[in-house]
Amino acid sequence: MKLVLVLTLCAFVTAAPTIEKHEVQIVETNSQNRNWLVNALVQQLINFIRNVINNGIDILGVPPLDPLKLESFHLVLPTGLINLDLDLKNVEVSGLGGFVMHNNHLDLSEISFDIDLSVPRLNISTEAYNLTGDLLTALPIYGSGRAEFTVEDFRLKAKLYLKQSENEKAVIIDRIERVDFDLPLVKANLSGAIGGGDIDHIVNAIIEEVLVDYVNRFRGAISSVGVKAAITFGNPILEQLDTWRFIAPLLPRSQ
Repeated sequence: MKLVLVLTLCAFVTAAPTIEKHEVQIVETNSQNRNWLVNALVQQLINFIRNVINNGIDILGVPPLDPLKLESFHLVLPTGLINLDLDLKNVEVSGLGGFVMHNNHLDLSEISFDIDLSVPRLNISTEAYNLTGDLLTALPIYGSGRAEFTVEDFRLKAKLYLKQSENEKAVIIDRIERVDFDLPLVKANLSGAIGGGDIDHIVNAIIEEVLVDYVNRFRGAISSVGVKAAITFGNPILEQLDTWRFIAPLLPRSQ
Protein backbone atom coordinates (compact mmCIF):
# COMPACT_ATOMS: atom_id res chain seq x y z
CA MET A 1 0.00 0.00 0.00
CA LYS A 2 3.01 2.30 0.18
CA LEU A 3 2.91 2.59 -3.60
CA VAL A 4 -0.69 3.72 -3.38
CA LEU A 5 0.41 6.43 -0.97
CA VAL A 6 2.81 7.77 -3.58
CA LEU A 7 -0.01 8.13 -6.12
CA THR A 8 -2.23 9.67 -3.47
CA LEU A 9 0.34 12.29 -2.56
CA CYS A 10 0.10 13.41 -6.17
CA ALA A 11 -3.47 14.41 -5.39
CA PHE A 12 -3.13 17.35 -3.01
CA VAL A 13 -0.71 17.98 -0.15
CA THR A 14 0.86 21.39 0.20
CA ALA A 15 1.76 22.13 3.80
CA ALA A 16 3.23 20.61 6.94
CA PRO A 17 0.57 19.14 9.24
CA THR A 18 -0.73 20.98 12.27
CA ILE A 19 -3.62 20.37 14.62
CA GLU A 20 -4.81 23.96 14.76
CA LYS A 21 -8.16 25.15 13.44
CA HIS A 22 -7.97 28.23 11.26
CA GLU A 23 -10.71 30.64 10.32
CA VAL A 24 -10.49 31.32 6.60
CA GLN A 25 -11.39 34.73 5.22
CA ILE A 26 -12.38 34.91 1.57
CA VAL A 27 -10.80 37.94 -0.05
CA GLU A 28 -11.42 39.60 -3.39
CA THR A 29 -8.75 38.87 -6.00
CA ASN A 30 -8.81 39.74 -9.67
CA SER A 31 -8.33 37.05 -12.31
CA GLN A 32 -4.67 37.82 -12.94
CA ASN A 33 -3.74 37.72 -9.26
CA ARG A 34 -5.76 34.56 -8.71
CA ASN A 35 -3.99 32.80 -11.59
CA TRP A 36 -0.62 33.81 -10.17
CA LEU A 37 -1.57 32.54 -6.73
CA VAL A 38 -2.90 29.26 -8.14
CA ASN A 39 0.30 28.67 -10.10
CA ALA A 40 2.35 29.38 -6.98
CA LEU A 41 0.18 27.01 -4.96
CA VAL A 42 0.57 24.22 -7.52
CA GLN A 43 4.34 24.70 -7.63
CA GLN A 44 4.49 24.43 -3.85
CA LEU A 45 2.38 21.30 -4.08
CA ILE A 46 4.77 19.66 -6.53
CA ASN A 47 7.80 20.61 -4.44
CA PHE A 48 6.12 19.26 -1.31
CA ILE A 49 5.26 15.96 -2.99
CA ARG A 50 8.86 15.50 -4.09
CA ASN A 51 10.08 16.31 -0.58
CA VAL A 52 7.69 13.79 0.99
CA ILE A 53 8.76 11.08 -1.44
CA ASN A 54 12.43 11.71 -0.70
CA ASN A 55 12.20 12.45 3.04
CA GLY A 56 8.83 11.23 4.37
CA ILE A 57 6.78 12.88 7.13
CA ASP A 58 8.10 11.93 10.56
CA ILE A 59 5.16 13.32 12.52
CA LEU A 60 2.72 11.14 10.56
CA GLY A 61 4.96 8.10 10.55
CA VAL A 62 5.35 8.21 6.77
CA PRO A 63 8.83 6.97 5.79
CA PRO A 64 10.75 8.13 2.71
CA LEU A 65 9.25 6.54 -0.38
CA ASP A 66 12.38 6.62 -2.52
CA PRO A 67 13.60 3.99 -2.28
CA LEU A 68 10.25 2.33 -1.71
CA LYS A 69 10.61 -0.90 0.26
CA LEU A 70 8.04 -3.70 0.13
CA GLU A 71 8.25 -6.97 2.04
CA SER A 72 6.62 -8.86 -0.81
CA PHE A 73 4.83 -8.44 -4.11
CA HIS A 74 2.78 -11.11 -5.88
CA LEU A 75 2.13 -10.87 -9.62
CA VAL A 76 -0.10 -13.27 -11.55
CA LEU A 77 -0.30 -13.07 -15.35
CA PRO A 78 -2.94 -15.53 -16.67
CA THR A 79 -2.65 -14.67 -20.35
CA GLY A 80 -3.58 -18.10 -21.70
CA LEU A 81 -0.70 -18.46 -24.13
CA ILE A 82 1.76 -17.90 -21.30
CA ASN A 83 0.78 -18.14 -17.64
CA LEU A 84 3.11 -16.77 -14.98
CA ASP A 85 2.98 -16.62 -11.18
CA LEU A 86 5.79 -14.46 -9.80
CA ASP A 87 6.36 -13.97 -6.07
CA LEU A 88 8.92 -11.32 -5.06
CA LYS A 89 10.44 -10.93 -1.59
CA ASN A 90 12.13 -7.85 -0.06
CA VAL A 91 11.51 -5.53 -2.99
CA GLU A 92 13.20 -2.13 -3.33
CA VAL A 93 12.04 0.46 -5.87
CA SER A 94 14.11 3.57 -6.58
CA GLY A 95 13.46 6.51 -8.90
CA LEU A 96 10.02 7.68 -7.71
CA GLY A 97 11.40 11.03 -6.54
CA GLY A 98 12.58 11.78 -10.06
CA PHE A 99 9.07 12.15 -11.44
CA VAL A 100 8.50 14.81 -14.10
CA MET A 101 5.30 16.89 -14.14
CA HIS A 102 4.53 17.51 -17.82
CA ASN A 103 1.26 19.31 -17.33
CA ASN A 104 -1.16 20.16 -14.53
CA HIS A 105 -4.23 22.30 -13.97
CA LEU A 106 -5.96 23.24 -10.73
CA ASP A 107 -9.55 24.24 -11.50
CA LEU A 108 -10.96 26.15 -8.55
CA SER A 109 -14.47 26.36 -10.00
CA GLU A 110 -14.94 22.61 -9.53
CA ILE A 111 -12.00 22.03 -7.17
CA SER A 112 -10.30 19.53 -9.45
CA PHE A 113 -6.67 18.83 -10.25
CA ASP A 114 -5.53 17.44 -13.62
CA ILE A 115 -2.12 15.80 -13.65
CA ASP A 116 0.11 14.46 -16.41
CA LEU A 117 3.36 13.07 -15.06
CA SER A 118 6.01 10.51 -15.86
CA VAL A 119 8.73 8.62 -14.07
CA PRO A 120 11.72 8.39 -16.44
CA ARG A 121 13.26 5.33 -14.80
CA LEU A 122 12.35 2.94 -12.01
CA ASN A 123 14.90 0.44 -10.78
CA ILE A 124 13.38 -2.55 -9.00
CA SER A 125 15.45 -5.14 -7.18
CA THR A 126 14.45 -8.10 -5.05
CA GLU A 127 16.43 -10.37 -2.77
CA ALA A 128 14.51 -13.44 -3.88
CA TYR A 129 11.87 -14.47 -6.37
CA ASN A 130 9.89 -17.62 -7.01
CA LEU A 131 8.48 -18.19 -10.48
CA THR A 132 6.05 -20.86 -11.66
CA GLY A 133 4.07 -21.03 -14.85
CA ASP A 134 3.72 -22.65 -18.24
CA LEU A 135 3.87 -22.03 -21.96
CA LEU A 136 0.86 -23.23 -23.94
CA THR A 137 -0.22 -25.07 -20.74
CA ALA A 138 2.36 -27.72 -21.60
CA LEU A 139 5.92 -26.46 -21.19
CA PRO A 140 6.66 -25.63 -17.55
CA ILE A 141 8.38 -22.39 -16.61
CA TYR A 142 9.90 -22.09 -13.17
CA GLY A 143 12.84 -20.68 -11.25
CA SER A 144 14.09 -18.95 -8.11
CA GLY A 145 16.91 -16.58 -7.24
CA ARG A 146 17.53 -12.85 -7.41
CA ALA A 147 15.71 -10.52 -9.78
CA GLU A 148 16.02 -7.00 -11.13
CA PHE A 149 13.60 -5.00 -13.26
CA THR A 150 13.84 -1.64 -14.99
CA VAL A 151 10.75 0.35 -15.96
CA GLU A 152 11.31 3.25 -18.34
CA ASP A 153 9.07 6.20 -19.22
CA PHE A 154 6.04 5.22 -17.13
CA ARG A 155 3.39 7.92 -17.68
CA LEU A 156 0.24 8.67 -15.68
CA LYS A 157 -2.68 11.01 -16.37
CA ALA A 158 -5.68 11.56 -14.11
CA LYS A 159 -8.29 14.08 -12.98
CA LEU A 160 -8.69 14.30 -9.22
CA TYR A 161 -11.81 15.89 -7.76
CA LEU A 162 -11.10 17.32 -4.33
CA LYS A 163 -13.25 18.34 -1.38
CA GLN A 164 -13.09 19.64 2.16
CA SER A 165 -12.76 17.05 4.90
CA GLU A 166 -15.47 16.64 7.53
CA ASN A 167 -13.30 18.38 10.12
CA GLU A 168 -13.05 21.34 7.69
CA LYS A 169 -9.27 21.29 7.95
CA ALA A 170 -7.95 19.28 5.03
CA VAL A 171 -8.25 18.86 1.29
CA ILE A 172 -9.06 15.23 0.50
CA ILE A 173 -9.95 13.22 -2.59
CA ASP A 174 -13.61 13.03 -3.56
CA ARG A 175 -13.12 10.88 -6.65
CA ILE A 176 -10.62 10.21 -9.44
CA GLU A 177 -11.61 10.09 -13.10
CA ARG A 178 -10.02 9.90 -16.57
CA VAL A 179 -7.19 7.71 -15.33
CA ASP A 180 -4.79 6.61 -18.04
CA PHE A 181 -1.26 5.29 -17.93
CA ASP A 182 1.33 3.92 -20.30
CA LEU A 183 3.96 1.30 -19.57
CA PRO A 184 6.12 1.24 -22.72
CA LEU A 185 9.17 -0.69 -21.58
CA VAL A 186 10.11 -3.20 -18.88
CA LYS A 187 13.48 -4.92 -18.72
CA ALA A 188 13.75 -8.09 -16.63
CA ASN A 189 16.85 -9.75 -15.25
CA LEU A 190 16.03 -12.98 -13.44
CA SER A 191 18.78 -15.44 -12.64
CA GLY A 192 18.17 -19.09 -11.85
CA ALA A 193 15.25 -19.83 -14.16
CA ILE A 194 15.03 -23.50 -15.17
CA GLY A 195 18.72 -24.11 -14.74
CA GLY A 196 20.08 -20.68 -15.73
CA GLY A 197 22.30 -19.96 -18.72
CA ASP A 198 20.57 -19.19 -22.01
CA ILE A 199 17.22 -20.19 -20.52
CA ASP A 200 17.42 -17.16 -18.24
CA HIS A 201 17.51 -14.85 -21.27
CA ILE A 202 14.52 -16.59 -22.83
CA VAL A 203 12.46 -16.36 -19.65
CA ASN A 204 13.41 -12.69 -19.21
CA ALA A 205 12.32 -11.90 -22.76
CA ILE A 206 9.01 -13.69 -22.19
CA ILE A 207 8.34 -11.80 -18.96
CA GLU A 208 9.17 -8.43 -20.57
CA GLU A 209 6.82 -9.01 -23.48
CA VAL A 210 3.96 -10.54 -21.51
CA LEU A 211 4.08 -8.02 -18.65
CA VAL A 212 3.93 -4.92 -20.85
CA ASP A 213 1.18 -6.37 -23.04
CA TYR A 214 -0.93 -7.54 -20.09
CA VAL A 215 -0.68 -4.30 -18.11
CA ASN A 216 -1.50 -2.10 -21.10
CA ARG A 217 -4.34 -4.36 -22.23
CA PHE A 218 -6.07 -4.35 -18.86
CA ARG A 219 -5.22 -0.80 -17.83
CA GLY A 220 -8.89 0.00 -17.26
CA ALA A 221 -9.35 -2.69 -14.63
CA ILE A 222 -5.97 -1.94 -13.07
CA SER A 223 -6.80 1.77 -12.91
CA SER A 224 -10.13 1.06 -11.21
CA VAL A 225 -8.47 -0.96 -8.47
CA GLY A 226 -5.78 1.69 -8.03
CA VAL A 227 -8.33 4.51 -7.72
CA LYS A 228 -10.30 2.74 -4.98
CA ALA A 229 -7.13 1.94 -3.07
CA ALA A 230 -5.82 5.51 -3.40
CA ILE A 231 -8.95 6.99 -1.85
CA THR A 232 -9.33 4.32 0.84
CA PHE A 233 -5.75 4.43 2.05
CA GLY A 234 -4.82 7.98 1.07
CA ASN A 235 -7.58 10.10 2.56
CA PRO A 236 -6.82 9.13 6.18
CA ILE A 237 -3.33 10.56 5.62
CA LEU A 238 -4.58 13.68 3.85
CA GLU A 239 -7.08 14.36 6.64
CA GLN A 240 -4.21 14.95 9.04
CA LEU A 241 -2.81 17.80 6.94
CA ASP A 242 -3.92 21.40 7.49
CA THR A 243 -4.37 22.29 3.81
CA TRP A 244 -7.87 23.71 3.30
CA ARG A 245 -6.85 27.13 4.61
CA PHE A 246 -4.47 27.52 1.66
CA ILE A 247 -7.01 26.86 -1.07
CA ALA A 248 -10.10 28.44 0.52
CA PRO A 249 -9.12 32.12 -0.05
CA LEU A 250 -8.74 31.43 -3.78
CA LEU A 251 -12.13 29.79 -4.30
CA PRO A 252 -14.86 31.66 -6.20
CA ARG A 253 -17.53 33.00 -3.86
CA SER A 254 -20.04 30.45 -5.18
CA GLN A 255 -17.94 27.79 -3.43
